[in-house]
Amino acid sequence: MPDSGPAPVPDSGPVAVDAAELGPTALRLYTRLLEGGPQPTTALAAALGLAEEHTERAAAELARHRLLARDPGGTRARWRAVSPYTAAAELVGPEENRLRRRLETLERTRARLSSLIPLYEETYRRGADSGAVEVVESRDRVMLLIADTAARCTEEVLTVQPGGGRPPGYLERALPRDLEMLGRGVRLHTLYQHTARYSPGTQEYVRSVSAAGAEVRTLGELFGKMLVFDRATAFLPVWDNPDAAVVLREPSAVAFLCSVFANAWSLAEPFSATYTATTSAQLQDTIAGRLADGAKDELIARRLGMSLRTCRRHIAELMDELGAESRFQAGYLLALRSASSTAPPTEDPHRATTAP
Repeated sequence: MPDSGPAPVPDSGPVAVDAAELGPTALRLYTRLLEGGPQPTTALAAALGLAEEHTERAAAELARHRLLARDPGGTRARWRAVSPYTAAAELVGPEENRLRRRLETLERTRARLSSLIPLYEETYRRGADSGAVEVVESRDRVMLLIADTAARCTEEVLTVQPGGGRPPGYLERALPRDLEMLGRGVRLHTLYQHTARYSPGTQEYVRSVSAAGAEVRTLGELFGKMLVFDRATAFLPVWDNPDAAVVLREPSAVAFLCSVFANAWSLAEPFSATYTATTSAQLQDTIAGRLADGAKDELIARRLGMSLRTCRRHIAELMDELGAESRFQAGYLLALRSASSTAPPTEDPHRATTAP
């Protein structure tokens, strides 16, 4: 009588099977059935020296892998071994067919979308030529434009991120995009403020992108937020709308922004998780300058990307160093120090004016 195949298991749909290997008891049971033919649970338990409960558990494990089935030909319910070829065809085959059809659908979709690339590039080029300055007020559209520009970037990204450590959500979104660009050979230069050095999230992001080839530096005070792709398209903030962005494509304006970035980059220090003597001195000089200008603590803290409490601690340390009893006196002493450091040296009147 020809083999009619295994009797169906209750759930005939796709089965999630543990990728782990079969247990030793299940393997012994399968071997026994291969050698001795179909047998009921009682006989299998006796032959293997197992309790019927353990035998049933091993049988269920084999059945999940489609390696065991009830034998429909006997008078008693008996188990019989199923060929691994048949088990694979039943368990994996349907899923393979679904995946194959899905891949074919994806390939057709990709081909349809790829056929529109020439039209898109040409239309985008005309739009870029005619829209040198564009204000985008929707946050979602800003993010889409950044993602699209990043996907087409081929050479370089310049980014300035003032305000101390970046929010974790921002870094989580930016990291895959930046790593993908770096993987394509795009250069990534990022400027943070010194205060970002103590942000754990920023530290982790910098470690990841630096390992992929990015360069990150910090400066005491930055000129504003900026993102420039391939020295052709710049994204700038809108001063009164945090969700909006100015998209700048005018070549001369973008070139000017790149030159401002280059100047700041040349003064910046490589990113590290601590302050160096140079970064500490820069931070103190920046606070001193703002204090001498009469700026309030809140403004100084915001410009340096630090908390108000930390800013006031730095100001107190500076005033203590100067011996000042008030902010006004500190500003006066700082102005004197600045003037004395920049004044040309005076000539000694008693010095001989003739050569020896």
